[in-house]
Amino acid sequence: PQDGRISLRLSGRPIDFRVASHPTAYGENLVLRILDRQKGLVPINQLGLDESALSLLLSIIAKPEGIVLVTGPTGSGKTTTLYSILSHVNTESVNIMTLEDPVEYPIPLIRQSSVNEAAKLDFASGIRSLMRQDPDIILVGEIRDHPTAEMAFRAAMTGHQVYSTLHTNSAVGAIPRLLDIGILPDILAGNIIGVVAQRLIRVLCRHCKYPYQPDATERKLLGLHHNDEVTLYRAAGCDICHHQGYSGRQAIMEILKLDSELDDLISRRASMRDIKQAALEAGFRPLAQDGIRRILQGITSVAEVMRVVDLTDRH
Repeated sequence: PQDGRISLRLSGRPIDFRVASHPTAYGENLVLRILDRQKGLVPINQLGLDESALSLLLSIIAKPEGIVLVTGPTGSGKTTTLYSILSHVNTESVNIMTLEDPVEYPIPLIRQSSVNEAAKLDFASGIRSLMRQDPDIILVGEIRDHPTAEMAFRAAMTGHQVYSTLHTNSAVGAIPRLLDIGILPDILAGNIIGVVAQRLIRVLCRHCKYPYQPDATERKLLGLHHNDEVTLYRAAGCDICHHQGYSGRQAIMEILKLDSELDDLISRRASMRDIKQAALEAGFRPLAQDGIRRILQGITSVAEVMRVVDLTDRH
């Protein structure tokens, strides 16, 4: 297996490709990940968040210290969201340093670096080195193990703002995951200030999507009342979208802001169910609800959201 990078200019645009190969019985299997530098940095107000969700996210990243996590499966847009946040807080007076695997897009004024196994620079030792560089904000590409998590929390506890990613299916799921890694509940509580969980959904092609009225099954799935008048849309396919029915992608998100009540539950090792219930009572909106919002706005289809989210998990 090999990993590499290719940089090209296509139609005058700089395009990077991350290449991963794996040997199979019938030859090499190659996967290319396309990184368009011109589309890499998305303004935070263009992430697709509604006004209340954007306000919630801005209130989290306004805090001077603590850990903010972005969670989701591989290829769910976590790096794009993190880069968007960093671009928003990026000023000449703030020292932002990153440790990534690898650096995906260059960001002006930010000191970006990559882990290097050959030089024995992993995430844990890299964070230790970054903390000696007088940073205000640290981005750690991914928390994979206990040493990395321990150093990330140590950075947060010494007055730094830390951003990272974690592979969990939900925002609340980040809590038991970190406990499993070996972070003590008392360390966890009070140092995590927010968790964003997300998925990518395809956007319906505006040239060929067609309207229809939802049946009783879909109404129940979306939590609609029998007298709610709504129009939904399905994918069709045309020359413009190459007969895919979709063109472009957006992220759907759930944002968990940690407060004193949630910190207390974490310290007492409360169940994930109890933590989620307390979050819901405080206004937490699950992924399914954001997916339903995009469906009702005509941005995407029921089938597309169901591909990435359980629509029944909206409470």
